[in-house]
Formats: sequence, structure tokens, C-alpha cells
Amino acid sequence: MKLTQTLLALTATLSAANAAIVFTDSFDYTVDNAFLAEGGWTTVIDTGSGLGANSSTGVMWGNPGATGESALEYNYTTTLAAGDVISMDATIVRNTSGYIYGKEIILWDGADSGTRVSKVDDSQAGNIVTTTSYTVTQDDINAGLTQVIFKYSHDGNWGETADVTFDIVSVPEPTSTALLGLGGLALILRRRR
Repeated sequence: MKLTQTLLALTATLSAANAAIVFTDSFDYTVDNAFLAEGGWTTVIDTGSGLGANSSTGVMWGNPGATGESALEYNYTTTLAAGDVISMDATIVRNTSGYIYGKEIILWDGADSGTRVSKVDDSQAGNIVTTTSYTVTQDDINAGLTQVIFKYSHDGNWGETADVTFDIVSVPEPTSTALLGLGGLALILRRRR
């Protein structure tokens, strides 16, 4: 019984090690609107009525207007694998239904911007903002879509966001799983002797 508990604990520890926060931003910049220089974003899209982050407040704000777009993109260039779970979370300040926030998970080949494929494009009212997730498939990998672009936007009215967090939970590599199984088997056999 003790051996089984030990193996379960070891498995849980190894599995937890595969979860990784890819990117987080609390918009607490030393200079206003420093999305690229300080925030680490790769693209700022501002064709609306404004997009910014005040260094004194640590809040991102934006208003796409009637036909514009207020969005940020972060490119994650480490290779994905089938089974990886990609997630986006945000803590918003204006959290009522009149304000709309967008979280989009885009897969791409890492080279040509024309190969961007939107997998989840999730606009949510401020009072129901939840985690947005996508599980990478083998078809995605076969198509060469092995990298991810996280796109966060203010989709309606003058929204405010306190922070965003993007993470990827990686599936264990088959080699690691096999080694764990062999180690467990060795412990069982040793115990029986």
C-alpha cells in the first residue's frame, strides 16, 4: 500500500512539473504603454478608440470603438506537442456585462504569418470571464502548427484589465512515462525479494 502511495505521489509530482506559465503581465510598467519594451508582447493592435496601460495604475485599458480593434499578441515560440493544453486567464477591472473581453488561441508554423489558424476565439461579457483553453491535436502537429500566438483584446466598450496569464500543460513524453513505469516495477520487484 505504501509503495502504491509513493508511486502515485511521484507521478503527481512529475505531472505537475509539466505545467508551465508561459507568460504573465500585470501591466505595472515604469513607462506608459510599454507593451513591447517592458511587457514582452510581440504585437500591439490599436485601430479603435485607444489602447494603453498607465504606469501609475498597472491597468490595461482599451476601447475598440464601433469598427476598430484593441488587442495585444504574444508569440510563444517553443514547439508544442499533441495533447498540450493551452489556457488563457485574465483578471478584469470593469467586470460587468457592458464590457466585452476577447481571448484567442492561434496556432501557426512559426514562420509565415499567413499560416495562422484560429483555434479558439472567445469573447466574453465582463461578468462571465472564464478560462479559455484548447488541447493541441495530432492533426495540428501534422499540419506544422507547432507554435502558439496568444491574442488578448478588449472587444466592446472601454474595458480595463488588471493582469493576464497564459499557460501550457504539456503531456508527459513517452520516454519519461516509460522510465517512471520501469522505476515503479523495479521497486515492486525489489520489495518482493
